[in-house]
Amino acid sequence: MKLLEDTQHSPLELVRQHSLTSALKGELERLIFNGEIKAGERLNETVLAARFRTSRGPVREALQALGEQGLVSFTRNRGAFIRRVSAEEALELYGIRAALEDQVGRQLAGRLSDEKAATLTTLLHEMDRTIRGHQVGEYYRLNLRFHDLLVQYAGSARLAEIYRRVIKELHLFRLHGLAHGAGLEMSTTEHRAIVEALQSGSASRASKAMRGHVEAALRRLQAALQAAAAA
Repeated sequence: MKLLEDTQHSPLELVRQHSLTSALKGELERLIFNGEIKAGERLNETVLAARFRTSRGPVREALQALGEQGLVSFTRNRGAFIRRVSAEEALELYGIRAALEDQVGRQLAGRLSDEKAATLTTLLHEMDRTIRGHQVGEYYRLNLRFHDLLVQYAGSARLAEIYRRVIKELHLFRLHGLAHGAGLEMSTTEHRAIVEALQSGSASRASKAMRGHVEAALRRLQAALQAAAAA
């Protein structure tokens, strides 16, 4: 890594540079997830550096980190772009996600405390509010939080790491799928079934609820893509 090889930087400067790069990565990630930066859009280092009032070095490091997460792709002589995930890739990623959530359900069944269940239920109430207000973007944020908490509660750092990478690659497709028809209402109904299954203590019921939710989300995505193609 070039930054670490540059002996002109003091240890304190290295820490500051790393912190700035991390902050820039987080902000770019937020812009991507909020849809402010679209799939396929070019990420100009100079423009971003001016926007964030910093040098190009930390911006370049942040883009490279996003590339490692599968969110940014690099084209020779053209620079960095928000990665486009093809429909075929999305189908593959949904299969991986289904297997991961199946495992989360098995690990978490019977281990969901009343406090954690209450936290999830509160999120579900907030999702209901966003549905009534037709706030798709806010629902999406809460949806991500709900599933991330489930993975976190399962207690496997490695499983959480793999899951989060898959979700980051899928997020544009998932937002598209949720926005189609009754997707929001159906999704939150499935979320409630997941919480109930986890509280039941049955590993098979919990894994079935979680895998079934992912498979239903995939069907909603496919319906959204078909509707878009027919428009």
